[in-house]
Amino acid sequence: MRFTSVQDINAPLDFVFEQISDFDSYEAYAMRIGAQVERTDNLPGKQAGLAWNFVGDLRGKTREVDIDLVEYKPERLLTFNCISSGVGALIEMETIALTPKQARLKVSVEVKARSISARLVLQSAKLAKNSLKRKFNHRIWTYANHIESTYGKRGQRV
Repeated sequence: MRFTSVQDINAPLDFVFEQISDFDSYEAYAMRIGAQVERTDNLPGKQAGLAWNFVGDLRGKTREVDIDLVEYKPERLLTFNCISSGVGALIEMETIALTPKQARLKVSVEVKARSISARLVLQSAKLAKNSLKRKFNHRIWTYANHIESTYGKRGQRV
């Protein structure tokens, strides 16, 4: 099952990419909501090969997810591979400059079953695909608005 959302953000490309590649903020957010996050690589800086182990409540159950950054193209693309016991997901976050002060964020998530029980869950989720698409689109829209407002606040301080 694949979900895609495209959002235009009133902020420069470099700022948008800086925000979507702020891995420390993702870790802090996960910990604020009660998850355990552990970095499992020893790589310096931002580059392909970064990896995390996430343990937390997702959809009412405690789940463990291994997350690997498999592609890192500065100012352009982040690709994450997420693997849980029954489900795998490939997440792509792509940025495109529209103007010097506006960027487009495209987020795609492809979810694949890795077990029979996960296949059944995904099959039933396909029945609610339109509702899931709306929720996904709304979350990416909210994230894009957060990036835009962060940029606006930063501009006010200068």
